[in-house]
Amino acid sequence: MTELEELLLAAKAAGLEVEPCTCSDPKWPLRIKGQSGTRAHWNPNINDGDAFKLAIDLGMQVNVEGSGEDEAVWADDTMIWVNSEYAQGDRRKAARSAIVSVAAQRGEKMP
Repeated sequence: MTELEELLLAAKAAGLEVEPCTCSDPKWPLRIKGQSGTRAHWNPNINDGDAFKLAIDLGMQVNVEGSGEDEAVWADDTMIWVNSEYAQGDRRKAARSAIVSVAAQRGEKMP
């Protein structure tokens, strides 16, 4: 699954309407539908606020365990290992990744 597909499924799970962003920054492939400007950008993979809102909207409980090489992130009843090459010791990045992954799994199960 591509990052964009994962983001679209996560948005679906949260009931967010998103659309392709027309800005030239590839970090922001999506924006909240009908909004414009930087506050409309939506990417919980890189934005702590977007990830936090996504977790809250879905009623997720998130816990990060471990340090250094690998981070184990619990998001609800799902444990996700985030490897050091991706997270690079960044616990917030590991948590954001797990939140989006679990949200996408939920979105995938929706009609």
